Amino acid sequence: MTALQFLRRSCGTWSSDRRYLFAPKLTPVNLVTRFTFESIEYGKFRVDWKGSTEGVMDLSLEGDILHRSRDYFGDGANSSKVQVIDEDCIVMRTEYDGCRFREEVRLIEDDFFRLRQTVGYNLETGQLTLCGQYFETRL
Repeated sequence: MTALQFLRRSCGTWSSDRRYLFAPKLTPVNLVTRFTFESIEYGKFRVDWKGSTEGVMDLSLEGDILHRSRDYFGDGANSSKVQVIDEDCIVMRTEYDGCRFREEVRLIEDDFFRLRQTVGYNLETGQLTLCGQYFETRL
């Protein structure tokens, strides 16, 4: 399994039930977001989402580096190192705005569901800045 194959398997429209813990309070915030993940050409993808926020992000995969046209909470472009864990799971590691993020995505039940989790730490203090858990259903 390659990262490209995994991303192709993720194409479609999804409903994402999300739970975030934001520092410093770590009070749970629950959100529902609907997003479409589509292949726009070889190695290039687009994510279009609507929920409490909305946006469009273009992705391009070059080997084990995934380039994003923006981050999830702002307009800054960034890149992630992608590691294939097994045929159903990838991990992406990203650093920006003084934080380090680890995002894991697992496809389950014949790609009908996705489980995601994101953990972000402040690089200077080592303190948790974000913990996100997502249960996603293909529509």
